[in-house]
Amino acid sequence: MKKALISICILVIVIAGFAAETYWKARKPYHEAYNKAVAVAKSEAGIRAADAFYLYNGKSTYYVVVGKGKGGKKKAVWIPEKKPKRVTVLDLNTGISKQDAVKQVVQKRQPDKILSVRLGMESQVPIWEVAYIKGNSLGYDEVPFLKKSN
Repeated sequence: MKKALISICILVIVIAGFAAETYWKARKPYHEAYNKAVAVAKSEAGIRAADAFYLYNGKSTYYVVVGKGKGGKKKAVWIPEKKPKRVTVLDLNTGISKQDAVKQVVQKRQPDKILSVRLGMESQVPIWEVAYIKGNSLGYDEVPFLKKSN
């Protein structure tokens, strides 16, 4: 009985180790993208520390870093994966907030649940991508980040 219990404990520890290693390997590309994006945001846009990071996969992949620059101003930095030196930098107050993007999607689509909200870029236009569930369907809406001028 004692040998069986020890064998089961060893088996559980081995399975947990494999699960942890698999999880770590699966997260590695995300962490590498994060580190690369933060380094570019610091050097190209003067971001001092990252407050948020978004990985956007649309027609092109973009890394988006949100953080404070000089003077404490919050900025968003869009970094194309394939051309990381061609960044787009905007003050966060020039665009709509994450909450406003969600409100627009809720008013327009009446989703059952919002899954995620991330900054991205489509056709050189900064956007909020809102993923949601409505019924049995998964939906995505792109809300322009920049405020419309009156």
